[in-house]
Amino acid sequence: MQELVLNSEVKILATKLAEKTYARFANFNGHYRNTANNHLVGHLGEFAAFAWFQDQNMNPIPNFIESARGMCDIDTSSGRFEIKTWSERYWDSWGRSISVSQYASIKKKADYIFFCTADEVESDTPKITFRGWCDVNIVETKEPKITGSLGREVLNYQLEESDLKDVGDLV
Repeated sequence: MQELVLNSEVKILATKLAEKTYARFANFNGHYRNTANNHLVGHLGEFAAFAWFQDQNMNPIPNFIESARGMCDIDTSSGRFEIKTWSERYWDSWGRSISVSQYASIKKKADYIFFCTADEVESDTPKITFRGWCDVNIVETKEPKITGSLGREVLNYQLEESDLKDVGDLV
């Protein structure tokens, strides 16, 4: 696993983008818990993944910045990536999950899923851990199960950590 500490400028950009996307989707249930913090966590992971792809000379295009519907989060010279990020504290129990209701759209727009966790989200310099990646088609080999907590349970495909490939294998 690799880590990246984001700087305060990226945190500000991710916060502004999270405010924008949360406002856009605030009145929808969504596929997961729809909170301002969850939007922030997701965008922190996207910015970190974008920086990592840049460092690997994968020529990333950050589609997530415009919240382009029907497009993957990040296009690269190696393929189309959906970025999934959880707070570090939820990785063991709920991480690596893909909502059954969201999977068809992910499969259309992405070749791979890149998994991250975010820690110290409240700080000016959050830490992102790159947990691994997988081919999008592996998701449907898993039996869906209910994850989440009472009041917001979601039917998900959940991968095992052993299903993920090391991010170093992408380069």
